[in-house]
Amino acid sequence: MSDESRDAALFAFNNDAEVKLVHVGRRGIRVSRIDNVLHDPEGVAALGFAQSYSKDPSNLYPGMRAPIPKSFSTAFRAWLTPILRRYGVLEGNQAIYHDESFFSVVTTASTDLLPIQAIPHFDSADPNLYAAVIYLCDTRFSGTTFYRHRKTGYEEITAENHNNYNISLDNDLRIHGVPKKEYVNGDSLLFEAIFTNELKFNSAIVYPSRILHAADIDRQFNPPRDKSEWRLTVTALLQSSWVTNTNTEVAADDYKR
Repeated sequence: MSDESRDAALFAFNNDAEVKLVHVGRRGIRVSRIDNVLHDPEGVAALGFAQSYSKDPSNLYPGMRAPIPKSFSTAFRAWLTPILRRYGVLEGNQAIYHDESFFSVVTTASTDLLPIQAIPHFDSADPNLYAAVIYLCDTRFSGTTFYRHRKTGYEEITAENHNNYNISLDNDLRIHGVPKKEYVNGDSLLFEAIFTNELKFNSAIVYPSRILHAADIDRQFNPPRDKSEWRLTVTALLQSSWVTNTNTEVAADDYKR
C-alpha cells in the first residue's frame, strides 16, 4: 500500500458523524459538537503518540505540539466544510480553504503558567477564522469551556471591542492583581462560564476563534509523567472564505480572500 493510500485510510472521516449545533451565551454563538468523527481514531491517536513534540515559542499554548500530515488537513477541510454549511455556520458559498493543525498535549505545570495563560483566551478577532479540537483521549480528562468577561459582558472579542476589552482587563488586573498560577477551570472573579463541552473520545468541537474559551485542565496541574497521562488532541485553526465554486474540491484561485 502506498503512503498516499495508507494516509487516506487512516484519515477517513465519518460522513455519518452525529452533529449537534449549540447556541452559546447571550449572543447565541454557534458551536458545533460532533461525535464519532474518525473511522479509525485509535490509529490516528497511535500516530499522535509516535510523533516528536516540541514547544512553540511563537505560541502561548501551554504544552507541546507536533505537525500533522498535510493529507489529514486536506481530508479534514473537505469533510468539515459541508457540515458547517449544512448547519448554517458557513454560508453556501463559503468553505474552509486553509488550516493549521497539530497534535497537541498540555504539559505546562500550573506553577509555570504566564498570567495570560491563567485566564480564558481568544485565538483571533477574525470573524472568518474558526477553531477546532478533536479529542483523542479518554474521559479521565475534561473538555472545553466558554466564558463571558464579567466587567464588559463580552463573550467574543471582535475588531470593534478588542481595544475596550484590553483596557477593561488591564483595569481588572490593577484592581485584583494578576491571576493565580493555576489553570482557569470554571467561574472566576473576572470571568463566568457560559457553556462546557464535555470530552468524549473521537469527538470534536468547532467554534469561532474569537470566543473566549479555555481547555478544562485541573487548576493545580502537574506535567504528565508518561504518554499514558497525555490529554492528546488535534487542535486546528480553520480559515474560511467565499468561493466562486461551491464544490469543496476547488482550486485556490476560486477563493475570494
